[in-house]
Amino acid sequence: MAEDGTEDIVEGVGQADELDTTDLNPEDILALAAKKARKKDLATVDHSRLTYEPFRKEFYAPPPDVAAMTDEEVELLRLELDSIKIRGVDCPRPVTKWSHFGLPANCLDVIKRLNYTAPTSIQAQAIPAIMSGRDVIGVAKTGSGKTIAFLLPLFRHIKDQRPLEQMEGPLAIVMTPTRELATQIHRECKPFLRAMNLRAVCAYGGSPIKDQIAELKKGAEIIVCTPGRMIDLLTANSGRVTNLKRVTYVVLDEADRMFDMGFEPQVMKIINNIRPDRQTVLFSATFPKQMDSLARKILRKPVEITVGGRSVVAAEIEQIVEVRPEDTKFNRLLEILGQMYNEDPECRTLIFVDRQEAADNLLRELMRKGYLCMSLHGGKDQVDRDSTIADFKAGVVPIVIATSVAARGLDVKQLKLVINYDAPNHMEDYVHRAGRTGRAGNKGTCVTFITPEQDRYAVDIYRAVKASNATVSKELEELANGFLEKLKTGKAQASGSGFGGKGLDRLDKERDLKEKAERKAYGEPDEKEEKALDIAKDTTAAAKEGDDMTFGNFKVEIKRGPAPDSSKGLLGVAGAAAAARRLAQAKEEEKIQASLRAAKEAAARAGPDTAAQKQAQSVVAKLNAQMQATRLVLQSQLTLEDAGGRKTNPDSTDFHAIIPINDYPQKARWRVTNKETMVQLIDMTGASVTNKGIYYESGKEPPAEGPPKLHLLIESNEEFRVEQAVREIKRLLIEASAAALQAEMRNPTASGRYSVV
Repeated sequence: MAEDGTEDIVEGVGQADELDTTDLNPEDILALAAKKARKKDLATVDHSRLTYEPFRKEFYAPPPDVAAMTDEEVELLRLELDSIKIRGVDCPRPVTKWSHFGLPANCLDVIKRLNYTAPTSIQAQAIPAIMSGRDVIGVAKTGSGKTIAFLLPLFRHIKDQRPLEQMEGPLAIVMTPTRELATQIHRECKPFLRAMNLRAVCAYGGSPIKDQIAELKKGAEIIVCTPGRMIDLLTANSGRVTNLKRVTYVVLDEADRMFDMGFEPQVMKIINNIRPDRQTVLFSATFPKQMDSLARKILRKPVEITVGGRSVVAAEIEQIVEVRPEDTKFNRLLEILGQMYNEDPECRTLIFVDRQEAADNLLRELMRKGYLCMSLHGGKDQVDRDSTIADFKAGVVPIVIATSVAARGLDVKQLKLVINYDAPNHMEDYVHRAGRTGRAGNKGTCVTFITPEQDRYAVDIYRAVKASNATVSKELEELANGFLEKLKTGKAQASGSGFGGKGLDRLDKERDLKEKAERKAYGEPDEKEEKALDIAKDTTAAAKEGDDMTFGNFKVEIKRGPAPDSSKGLLGVAGAAAAARRLAQAKEEEKIQASLRAAKEAAARAGPDTAAQKQAQSVVAKLNAQMQATRLVLQSQLTLEDAGGRKTNPDSTDFHAIIPINDYPQKARWRVTNKETMVQLIDMTGASVTNKGIYYESGKEPPAEGPPKLHLLIESNEEFRVEQAVREIKRLLIEASAAALQAEMRNPTASGRYSVV
């Protein structure tokens, strides 16, 4: 918000206009809610119509001794640097000294202070390539210094451009798949930021967006973010929080996992809104072949740098794979923990399981055995996850039980033991789990339990162990070979790689099914959301004329006179009484008519001019008079009621309106009927707002003499107060429905793995 409040005023006017043209029925509310949810989509930018500032991305000039190297010497150096493999043309030669990169002096001072003795293999080759202005794909094992490999060129890139001005967006974006990795990269930035007078913002879901917006408005050259939260920030406040106009350097860290987790649509939306001549860098510990085509969508003539081959566990990590039955795993776990903590009491242990429930169950069992431990998984709040990681690093908690959410970017120096209690289901996941230990050249151990029934995972684990030149146990080799035999005979099906990139497809299907169910519940045809919006617009075009507010398939009218008593059905008490009187009169008339027919028949049988005939005629005349009197009494009663002759209610008002709310989503119904809202509505509008009727499920109608459907009764002696209350209730319904729909879109499977019982 601007300091003078202008921004809020403008935004409020826009919301009011949209509110005026929205009908107050469930279908229209859901349509507007869907429209509001879609506002998070980034508008596609036509780069041909924009003029971008020129920028420089070539900073590297090879030093004389590097330029003088022959091709054979370069190949030998790359072989020494963990067998660096290059794909692409004109890749710069690797460099083995920090001073050869052409970095600013204050940047070199920080490197010296951090005791970075010499560039790692990936840094030696990737930094010259990036600083030469090339798009780069960097593939290297975990703990090899990939973060510094893209951060140092980033700082040089930013310092070459003019400073940020007010309301200008960042110059560099670093996108990561997980919150923990984002915070780790941001933490590694900090020593350089202070020295180079730069600012960085770490933006991820699960933390308050208002704090991140406040940081961005101060100005930041670098954003380290997850894709979903970046889109939230770009669309917040109609795009006035930040923008991508000055972004010239983009990093995708752990790119394979980002795409596999279903982030491809979000990543592509962000990338497509950045200038086409940007510099883009992708880094990961693994880079499956399926990723190549995706990577080349966003890169231009990239150089692919692979250090140590694809998907390799570091040589410093001792790998132990044990094939054992499920019921023996826990006792073996206790044996390993006891042995490890006898040898090194300060050791940290990370235990991986495959499900959130399994993490919590194992936590409970270990605590019963006296081990101090905590769990870490996606079902926990971000504050709890941050606290767990901080306690783990500080040594407060020596054991953490985690799902693979912690397998990316978690860097704990004292972590010496990783236990895969549940076997990883593909090779890349195994590499990343094992890579949590043995960081930066330290020694580590990775123990993996695999059951005979999990033979489909044995092949990938066998290949990963074999590729890292570690010793393969005989049991694992037999299990893997046995599964391969099953494949040949058709008795088994191969396990998927885990990198199909189909994460969002599943969510879309679930969301579509949920939308169809909602439309069916509200009696709406199964059509696309856009068509529903068109129908809503057509409906509202002929809406509101004077006091008559038309809302979809029913009307909300501001009527003159007191409100009817709606405690019984739609007729009310007075209507029911009138109907009862009419029914009683009909029965009475039927009796009189029967008596009248009997009297006439008796007079006819008696013959003319007889005493019996005269008596019968006298009876007929009396019955006619009685029937006429009954009709007159009933008519006078009904006329008196219609003319307002019934007993006057001292609380009756001159104007009223009835708003049916039975068919709205549950959260919307609760929003407009809770006590706080009622009090606020009455204070704001001065009208009386009363909750009437009871809730009926979709498709059910109230019985004739039963209470009506849930609705709000608005009453006042002044018409404008009723109008104001109707408008405010409409706004509340739209907001609540939009919030409910957005919550469902964010989490279409409702509560995830856990449920409250």
